[in-house]
Amino acid sequence: MADIWDNLDEENIEKFIRENKEKFDSYTLDQYHEDNFLRKLAYRFKKIISIVPYLIRVAIATVIIFIVSFWAWNSYIRKDRHEITLKQKIELVWYKIF
Repeated sequence: MADIWDNLDEENIEKFIRENKEKFDSYTLDQYHEDNFLRKLAYRFKKIISIVPYLIRVAIATVIIFIVSFWAWNSYIRKDRHEITLKQKIELVWYKIF
C-alpha cells in the first residue's frame, strides 16, 4: 500500500480508486461533514479574496498622490507658471481693439 503513495501520479491514483471502489461506495460520512467542508471552503475562499480593502486603500492613496503631485507641479515646478497665458493674451488684444 505504501508503494502506491510513493509513486503518486494520475494512473496510480486511478488504479487505487478502481481497486477500492467498494470501500468508497460503502463508506458513510458524518452527518455534518458536508456542512463543515463547505464552511471551511467558504472561509478559505473569503480569506483569499479579501484583498479588496487593500486595493481600495491603494486606489485612494494613488488619487491623493496624483492630486498633490499635480498641484506641486503646477504651483512650483512648471517653468511657464509666471508667463502670460493664451487667454490673457487674447484679452489684451481684445481690449486694445475695442
